[in-house]
Amino acid sequence: MRGKISAMILGVALAPALLSADVELRGTVIKLDTVKNQIVLKTSKGEETLLTKKDSQGLEHAREGARVLVRYTEMDGQPKVTQIYPLENEKVEGEKGTTQVPR
Repeated sequence: MRGKISAMILGVALAPALLSADVELRGTVIKLDTVKNQIVLKTSKGEETLLTKKDSQGLEHAREGARVLVRYTEMDGQPKVTQIYPLENEKVEGEKGTTQVPR
């Protein structure tokens, strides 16, 4: 019984960390709106709108037409950008592929 309770407590304690893990998305920048704090990407699934934060890193790579890899975290039910990397050498066609991106 104690083992099950301990496991449940551990699961509840780790849940926020698992839910806030960074997700990666590749695409082409359509627009960076600094007033609305949004970046719009064209991806293989269509257009994706993500929110930027004051501490989002790599915003200088978010130029219109630029290929980027965006790392974001779901916060308050919304995707918020943590890091943007340029994908200068990746093919424009297809959203899949391997690219060496700094971690």
